[in-house]
This record gives sequence, C-alpha cells and structure tokens, in this order.
Amino acid sequence: MIETTRTYRRDLSVGAYVRLEVTYDDTAGTPTYIGYRDADGGLTELNLNPLDLSALINMLSDATTSKEAHRAV
Repeated sequence: MIETTRTYRRDLSVGAYVRLEVTYDDTAGTPTYIGYRDADGGLTELNLNPLDLSALINMLSDATTSKEAHRAV
C-alpha cells in the first residue's frame, strides 16, 4: 500500500487560512479521506468510498464547467 496526501492551503488574513487535505492509497476499494479546515478553525471530514468519490468529482466538474460557460458569455 502506498499512501498519498495532497494539501492545499490559502492564507487569508494574519494567522487565518483555509486548508483542504486529501489522503488516499493505491488499494482498490478503500475510502478517500477529505479534510477541510475553515478560517475559524472548524474541521469537516469525509471518508468517501470510490463510488461516492466519483460522484463528487462529477458534480465538481459540472460546477466548474457551468461557471466557465457563464464567464465566457
């Protein structure tokens, strides 16, 4: 098993930030962990099975496509 973690952090004001972390491994059928820490320090965590993760990716892709289409108008 090879575990991978990707982290995105966006600094806001002094000492405040938003952080998104995704952890997954190369074992078929295992969940993918998604952690989101908001500017107030609140943490939201998800453990998504492969089907749920695929659905989330599709929804995010649709949202991005919609925003790009409206921006092009």
